[in-house]
Formats: sequence, structure tokens, C-alpha cells
Amino acid sequence: MTIEEQLPTTDRAADADVSVVPFWRRVPRPLPFSRYSGVYGLVLVIAYFTITLPGVFFSEVTLTTALASVAITGVLAIGVMIPFAAGLFDLSFASVAGFSMVMMIWLSVQTTYPEVVLAAVAIAVATAVGAMNGLLVAYVKLQSFVVTLAMSSVVLGLAEYLTKGAQIYGLFTQEFKNLGRGGIGPVPYLVIVLAVLAFVAWVWLEHTPAGRKTLAVGSNPVASRLAGIHVARVQFLALVASGAIAGLAGVLLASQVGIASTVTGPGYLFPTIAAVFLGATQVRGRVNVGGTVIALLLIGAGIKGLQLSGAEPWVTHTFNGTILLIAIAAGTWRTRRASVGH
Repeated sequence: MTIEEQLPTTDRAADADVSVVPFWRRVPRPLPFSRYSGVYGLVLVIAYFTITLPGVFFSEVTLTTALASVAITGVLAIGVMIPFAAGLFDLSFASVAGFSMVMMIWLSVQTTYPEVVLAAVAIAVATAVGAMNGLLVAYVKLQSFVVTLAMSSVVLGLAEYLTKGAQIYGLFTQEFKNLGRGGIGPVPYLVIVLAVLAFVAWVWLEHTPAGRKTLAVGSNPVASRLAGIHVARVQFLALVASGAIAGLAGVLLASQVGIASTVTGPGYLFPTIAAVFLGATQVRGRVNVGGTVIALLLIGAGIKGLQLSGAEPWVTHTFNGTILLIAIAAGTWRTRRASVGH
């Protein structure tokens, strides 16, 4: 009897399977396009602008400026992602961030308190706005879309009241300015703040009971309520967190820009929403931190490439709108496909 004949049947079958399967089928497959289309899009964008803008796009200076410009959008996207995971829409985040920035700069002119105190006040006010959104949505049972849209107008009016329609130049220390304009090598400090915030959000959403409850409420609030989850509390805290993170983004924006203007904050509305919606179509097929980061890099690379190409401002707005439409269409297609599959 040969050695092969002495082997157990299962072992011989396994050896046969390995020998029959071609080598190329045993090679790990690349990232599936359906879940990582943003990665492929990012590679194509980088390749295109590297070829069309040789020596300009693919450089340390471009990398630093691109990361710095996308950092505030990233912080806001992490904040918006939380109520979105709970099935809510927060459209006030951009105006809240702008109001936080205006308040931070206005207080630096009107008072002599250190920046840490001013930042605490600005973030506290933004958190209070988020709490008001949460009360109206979670307990009064108003639609989050309508409530946050109305709150956006309210805080924009408050910002205009503080600025009196004029620009205010902040009186900050050099250390605070370095937070928004400095960095470690080519990596801005703002990107480090974003990375820490994204890591915390990832741990919370994917590896804690509170995160799983939030996803459950966003998926099916009725079933979550029957399972014993306090749906109203989850929704309330999600909007509070969104307001607090928007306040933090406003403080970071104040350190980066240093000039209070009521048009600065609302400009982050569309790119942030586009990043969150596109990120929800990536990696897990639902809202997640990894997908949001991929979407941020794709949008940031595209906008930076367009700016370096000398594109007019309307091209950037069109790019953001197109990304948002693609994200919504992809999410709708995925939902319909999943429902048909079941």
C-alpha cells in the first residue's frame, strides 16, 4: 500500500482539491469594487492629476495643503455620521460650526480669557444647540430634517448678530494659530486631531454596546424599542454629540482661518454630506468610519486637483453635487438590491 493510500480520505480529498484549483484562483482577490469603489476612484483621481499636473499635484506641498483643507470637513463628517447612524439627519452642523467659530473669534476680541476657556464656551454653546435639536426630535417627535434645517437658520442669524455683517479678526496666541496652521512634517495638526476623533468614533460605533444600539435604532427604531432600547435617549444623545463635534470643528476653524465670517461655516455643508453618504456605500454598506475616511480622501483629492488645474469655483460645487448624487444613487441601488435578494 502506498503512502497516499494510507492517508485518510479527507486528507486525500484536500490534497486533490489543492492540486486541482489553479494557482490564480488561490491568489487573494483584490478589494471588491462594490464595497471599495471609493478606493479605486481615489487611485484614478491621483493618477489622472499626477499625469496632467506633473511635479505639482504629487508633491509634499500639495499633500499638506490637501490634508489641511479636508481635515475640518472630516471632523464635521464624523459628527454628522453619529445621528445618521441613528437614522436622523442633522442639517444644522455647518451653521453650528460657523457659529462656534464666530463666537470663538468674537470672544477673543471682547474678553481676555485664554483660548482654552473660549473654546470650552464655544463648544458648550454648540452642544446646547445639539441638545435643543435632540429634545425637539427625540421627545417632541418632530422630523429631524425640518428641525435641524430651522436650527441652521437660527444659529446663522445669531452669528450675523455677533459680526454685525462685518469680518472680525481674532486676537489669538501663536500657539493657538499653530494648531490650525502647523503640523509635524507634512502632516498638519488638524489631521492628527481628525485621526484621533475617527479612531474614537470607530471604537464606539463598532465595538461598544452604545454604538451597536445606535446602529440598531437607525436600522429599525420600532424593533429596537421592542428589544428594550431607549430609542429617544439614543436619538437625543446622537444629536448632542453632533452639536459638540460641530463646536469642536468651529474652534479648529477659528485657529486655521482666524477671521469670523458668516459664510465660512455653511460652505462645509455639501462636501460633508457627500462624504457621509458616499462613505455609507463603502466597506460595510452602512455608515462607518472607514468608508467616510475613504470618501473624504476621494473628495479632497478631486477638489485639490481641480483647484490646481485652475478650475473656476462653479466646477468645485458641481463636483461636490455630483459626488452626492452618485452616493445617493449607489445607496438606493444597494438597498433595492438587498430587498430583492431577501
